[in-house]
Amino acid sequence: MTHLLSQSLCVCLFACAACSSSLPEPLPARQPRSQYLPVPYPPPAAFAEVVPAAPKGNAVWIDGHWAWRGGQFVWERGGWVAPPPGSRFAHWRIRYLQDGTLMFAEEVWYDVNLKPIASPKPLVEAYSPPNELTPESQHGF
Repeated sequence: MTHLLSQSLCVCLFACAACSSSLPEPLPARQPRSQYLPVPYPPPAAFAEVVPAAPKGNAVWIDGHWAWRGGQFVWERGGWVAPPPGSRFAHWRIRYLQDGTLMFAEEVWYDVNLKPIASPKPLVEAYSPPNELTPESQHGF
């Protein structure tokens, strides 16, 4: 009985390991307080995107995200990028001040000295999966 149980456990662990995957990510960085700007409302839910096959080389995956542009949130697609040597990446963040003000920090790349640098151009962009149009009456709100 214990042999059967240990075999079942091994098969289950192998299946979980085989089904899980993680995409390579850039080295992380923290958002300094100076990067946060006040916004009137939080970003919407993320769009679904399809992750295309990774290009060869040291490419890392950057998820699509919301950016604050001209007083509104706009979606920027994710994609595979080649990180600049020694760079680090800070994901977007929101936080609330004690007075209730909502603060938003956009995604940003930093150089070796933690100075902001231009985002690398995508090698391969994510794309939106096909979907069907759904009338508002079926959303439940």
